Amino acid sequence: MKDVICHFLLHIPRSDSEPLALTRLTPKNMPEASEMLIGCAWMLRLWGMVEFDPDKQTIRARSQTAKYALNSLAASLQADLSLIENWKTRGVEPHPFHNGASFLYAIEQRRLAASIPATPSRRERVAQVLICRRRPHQEQELLFQYDPRASQYQLIGGRWSLRDGDSTDLQRTIIREIEEELPANTLVYGQDYKLALITPNLTPPPSLSPTFGALTEYHFHIYYLYNLSRPLILGSDDCWVPVSQIRDGGVLNEQGERVAFDRADLYEAIEAAIPGGFEALADSVRPSP
Repeated sequence: MKDVICHFLLHIPRSDSEPLALTRLTPKNMPEASEMLIGCAWMLRLWGMVEFDPDKQTIRARSQTAKYALNSLAASLQADLSLIENWKTRGVEPHPFHNGASFLYAIEQRRLAASIPATPSRRERVAQVLICRRRPHQEQELLFQYDPRASQYQLIGGRWSLRDGDSTDLQRTIIREIEEELPANTLVYGQDYKLALITPNLTPPPSLSPTFGALTEYHFHIYYLYNLSRPLILGSDDCWVPVSQIRDGGVLNEQGERVAFDRADLYEAIEAAIPGGFEALADSVRPSP
């Protein structure tokens, strides 16, 4: 079948030639290949490389460049070349062929530009926690953590996993995330801290994930951590962020550079869900007796 597809790609007519019927490109001794080539034609039309008329079952390249691209695809297929080798590494890079996430991100950007509203290709339930620090004569702060794969500062938290059980109650998710993302503290829920649900199922408009590249519909469950028995031990990626920076839509890092939030509207929605806003939150560490 590989040879059939290569022959098909190489013999699609140029843009200055008459369209050719798919039956002319199907081996006479392999009539079963016709359905496969129709599928190939639809995929090539998706990429904008061909003019494919599904009623007449005719095809030709859309331009000279498109014809050269078809020839290149045939050569790549013949050589068993994978155009993108890395589909596991997370994080979007500038070059679309760097990894699968970057490639998907480029596709999703195009889809967003062409179709509004666009259907999400990914849906995730996410638990995040507000950990508050209040100091005399200083601005109130919330704990954030830098995610190098997403190049973002984010609240402590993460996606629901099958091991967390009930997908409608993400308390087990946030307990697990606190243990994983603040490992130096060995915190035990109920003994070292308590949790209050601020808002369940906060669903802002879909956005592009800087980690996976997919247009994602997030369902956020936001918790508040309180009665913490001791001050936190922070890791190298952890930082206290003043409320004014959160409202301004970004974090000033140690180098004084502003790292903008990918979704500043999320934090606006979180604050709106708190009666009195972020300032109404007490210090997460309980007062000394």
